[in-house]
Amino acid sequence: MIFLHACSTKKNTFTRRAFHNVNTHYNVYWNGNESFKQGVEELQKSARENYNRILPVFNFGTADEAKKVSNRMDRAIEKATIGIRRHSMVFKNKEYNKWIDDCFMLIGKSQFYKQDYNSARRTFEHIMSEYPGQPVYYDALLWIIQSNIQQKHYDEAIVRLEELDALISKETVPFRVRRMLPLVYADYYLKINNLNGAENALKQGIELNTSGRTRARLNFILAQIYQQQKDYARATEHYTKVLKGPSSFEMAFNARINMARSFDIYGGNKAGLEKELHKMLKDSKNKDYRDQIYYALAELSQLDKNDTLTMNYLRKSVATSAGNDFQKTTSSLKLAGMYFDRQDYESAQAYYDTTLQVIPDEYPDFDAINSRTLTLTDLVQNLQVVKYEDSLQRLARMPEAQLAAIIQKLIDDYKKEEERLKAEAELQQAEMAMATNIPNMRNENIQNIGGGGWYFNNPSAISFGYSEFLRKWGRRKLEDNWRLSNKRQVVSMDETEVAEEVKPNDSTKVADTVKIEKKATNPKDPKTYLQKIPKTPEAIALSNKKIEEALTNLGYIYKDGLRDTVNSIKTFENLVERFPDSKNALRIYYQLYLINNSIPDVANAEKYKNIILNLYPESEYARTLQDPEYLTQLIAKRNRASSLYEETYQAFERGQYRMVLIYCNEALSSFKDKDLLPRFEYLKAITQGKLTSVDTMLVSLNKIMQAYPSSPIIPLVQEIMQKYSKKPAATAQATTSTPASPKQPGANPAQSQAATPVQTEYIFTSDTAVPDVYKFNLKQTHFFIMMVDQNKVNVNAMKVRISDFNLKNFANDNITVNAIVLDNGWQMITVSSFGNGEKAMAYYNSIMQSDYVLSQLKEGGYRSFVISMENYPVFYREKKYQGYVNFFDKYYKI
Repeated sequence: MIFLHACSTKKNTFTRRAFHNVNTHYNVYWNGNESFKQGVEELQKSARENYNRILPVFNFGTADEAKKVSNRMDRAIEKATIGIRRHSMVFKNKEYNKWIDDCFMLIGKSQFYKQDYNSARRTFEHIMSEYPGQPVYYDALLWIIQSNIQQKHYDEAIVRLEELDALISKETVPFRVRRMLPLVYADYYLKINNLNGAENALKQGIELNTSGRTRARLNFILAQIYQQQKDYARATEHYTKVLKGPSSFEMAFNARINMARSFDIYGGNKAGLEKELHKMLKDSKNKDYRDQIYYALAELSQLDKNDTLTMNYLRKSVATSAGNDFQKTTSSLKLAGMYFDRQDYESAQAYYDTTLQVIPDEYPDFDAINSRTLTLTDLVQNLQVVKYEDSLQRLARMPEAQLAAIIQKLIDDYKKEEERLKAEAELQQAEMAMATNIPNMRNENIQNIGGGGWYFNNPSAISFGYSEFLRKWGRRKLEDNWRLSNKRQVVSMDETEVAEEVKPNDSTKVADTVKIEKKATNPKDPKTYLQKIPKTPEAIALSNKKIEEALTNLGYIYKDGLRDTVNSIKTFENLVERFPDSKNALRIYYQLYLINNSIPDVANAEKYKNIILNLYPESEYARTLQDPEYLTQLIAKRNRASSLYEETYQAFERGQYRMVLIYCNEALSSFKDKDLLPRFEYLKAITQGKLTSVDTMLVSLNKIMQAYPSSPIIPLVQEIMQKYSKKPAATAQATTSTPASPKQPGANPAQSQAATPVQTEYIFTSDTAVPDVYKFNLKQTHFFIMMVDQNKVNVNAMKVRISDFNLKNFANDNITVNAIVLDNGWQMITVSSFGNGEKAMAYYNSIMQSDYVLSQLKEGGYRSFVISMENYPVFYREKKYQGYVNFFDKYYKI
């Protein structure tokens, strides 16, 4: 009874206050705070440091690293919440449990470390409103400032910093806050790249803080600032302080490299520095840091403008980098840039590709790096096509005896390499057998070694296991499929399967088929090589077609992708010289005219202008060259065609079918736009189905298929013909599809407009399977999709609400709203586009909390998700909507 009486928070007595204070402190708060401290400690151990850039004052880890400790933080929040709910004692607006404010602080800090900064800010703002003037008020204000900095709300952060600075001069602020304030200032200045402001704040922070590790970090950052400012004397001074303090081995290592470099450059002893770095390379303790040492040597050699030596060190830096993605990114990116400047595009592509494989998400200029990598990859692929096909044609022209000798040499080289690898494997096994000092130990029980205990605490057991592994497998690199010494066999099996799927008459995949067959057959058989060589006129013609297409692509890549006019001209000139009758010759001559005119090379520009005028006098290019106003008129005409199509489509939607026919006839007689003409023909055919009969529509659609076989409208035409060719002819109000507009290319058939509506089918199921046709890549451009049942939702009203939501919340994001008609009464509203998956998910989470948007939606009448640009065409083609929803739930909603 006494215990139950003391548990009550309804009366303000000494015993009750004592009970709830003690219970809060030593029960819920203590347990929650321990969980919080463990989470912080784990985060500090796992959070990586990028020593290639100036360190931040605070390292709160990446979003992924924060997720790993979220369970610790959730437990802290849970315990603190229990403490507040069960033990708070408020009488006359005054809290009598002195640990409640600590519980609120614990909740806010836990939310902060989870990187849920909005929730953290709200918690800290609540503390400030509940405890004005108390010590916890200033703690909360400081954490709000840090939340603003992490969210890049720098304007709000500096206002709050100045507010706290003013309070310190007027009020009694706890020393812990005054001690932390310069560190937060320094973090803010570093984030906005104000190194002078950061320098002053760091000096104050070093004076006020007594923690050895904190002072070491601040000294390291200060040294990095001085080093960037080329003040090597002061940089050396602060790196020395780092080495004298209790810093981590990694920080001390980087301080030692930077200090040596700063000191020796300052003193002019470059040879001494190189000697010191080479000495560090030989030290086994630095094995995991060789990539950074090689990078430092590369920077040294760059001072002498020795590019060859610099690139050699950078290659070694990339090759020895393991686990340090920051360094591997920096080294490979610098090496790729040097190759690019030398116009060695193939080598540049290889190292840009390496960069993309390891580049951290937060690395600056990621989009520019990705764009250049894609351009170079496209370039290299086309260069390889030209080289490969040219080499095959050279082999085809050789005498049989010479060709047979070359093939035999390839086979002999393969056999020698195979024997070398076999001998190396046997030597490794012999070495491992000698390393196993205890005969037949593999047949004995492992428990006999070293007296038992946990395996990894038993050196003898570890030694035995290591020897056994080496005896059985040899030295293997840590990688996928490590059990296979010859990974070519794995590739061959996969590629054989792919080769079987490629049809012989699929000309677009012949190049890939050639490469696949080469790897899928026996490399010791001469037929493997002979079957690739084009001997017949048809095979040579096909090879020339690939070369012509690749040269065309290369010319445009050099011109538009790399701004390399010299190589662009060479490639285009090579193209028209080798293939003067190319169907693209006119276009290439015009490109050569434009490039030479822009350099300017007047003589060559005039040369290609005359070629166009003489060989293609009736072409649009010739008219453009003769009359500069012609191009302006041509663009205006094309704009008029697009505008007329928009008017025609709107007339169709309004049911003004005779107006549609008038517009279509006008367009077909006035314009020659190959993209829009089939769309006008399609609109006309559908309208004829509305006004006359299905048979008339089918005849017109068949003419479209014959006249425009490669038009994007053809799949829709085929679908409609397949649907209605099986039905008896109707005389009027034919059930036909809504056509595709310029904003709706290739839309699927809409619901019937006949008097009797078609029963709507529910296109989502309870199937939980996740198809393997989709790829998860957050770095790609993404779209937000809302699929709605038009029988349950007013689609136009929903588009308006989404547009209103975008205008209010995402006005600066340049996103648009479109709708496409799907099967069975559903429509797909698309919001596009977002630079990556994270931005798309931020939009998704925001709009899914909007009552204004969702209030008109009914249960079962919609589905929302985001989708990447790569997955979108697969999703649209497969039409297995539930499968993608399952994929979205599994990979995005985590």
